[in-house]
Amino acid sequence: TEKPCQTVLTQPEEVYMHHIEQIFINGEFVTPHGTERFDLYNPATAQVIGQVRLADEVDAERAIAAAKAAFPAWSQTTKQERIAALTRMHAAVAARHDQLLEAIIEEYGAPAARSAWMASYPADVIAQAIEALEAFEFAFSAGAASVQMTPLGVAGLITPWNSDAGFICGKLAAALAAGCTAVIKPSEMSALQTQIITGALRDAALPPGVFNIVTGRGDTVGETISRHPDVAKISFTGSTNTGKAILRNAAESFKRVTLELGGKSPTILLDDVD
Repeated sequence: TEKPCQTVLTQPEEVYMHHIEQIFINGEFVTPHGTERFDLYNPATAQVIGQVRLADEVDAERAIAAAKAAFPAWSQTTKQERIAALTRMHAAVAARHDQLLEAIIEEYGAPAARSAWMASYPADVIAQAIEALEAFEFAFSAGAASVQMTPLGVAGLITPWNSDAGFICGKLAAALAAGCTAVIKPSEMSALQTQIITGALRDAALPPGVFNIVTGRGDTVGETISRHPDVAKISFTGSTNTGKAILRNAAESFKRVTLELGGKSPTILLDDVD
């Protein structure tokens, strides 16, 4: 008869530690004014895999100022100029696929099958924005009136932990296609993906200040973005409670707000569930 399997315990391999010390403002990587460091975990092993230095209110204000300064020129770009910029973004993000895949597996503890889709999605969503922009008409007639669609201004884009790279690219591509500049606050819990995507977006050679990425906490960076009078639009994906707070903050200056909140998709477990 066959012998039963034997479990052999070995010492775990040494974990490579990532140290992320910079954010992206006005076209360059810079050291944050903030000094707090946040531990990054691999959920599959519960091990610390690195640290990220978090931005603070000062960093958020610098990023907003850079986006505001870049807005007049970017808002005057033509559709073809924006398509060209998005096409460069698409190529730069697609070139980071393998590096992004490794980060997703490590940062989410995700199976390879799931991670492969998530590594392709950031480039795919930029391609979708290009397709939408090509078909979009910024000027049209409504009866006797002529309607001109114009950019709002600085967009504050706040993204969640899950599908970090996909949310950053999707929200940013839409903002840039509309002629807006952006300040992005990604989740501090998925900083590895953020670092890779930021490098890719830098390689796309967009004008300085058109996009800025400040990794920090919601109660500091997110709060500053949602309250700041120079931010005209907020796009937020995350929890319902945080969405309520953002909506209250945005009301002070009548910002346009788009919220994608949790708690909308209940799951029913039947008695015979495995």
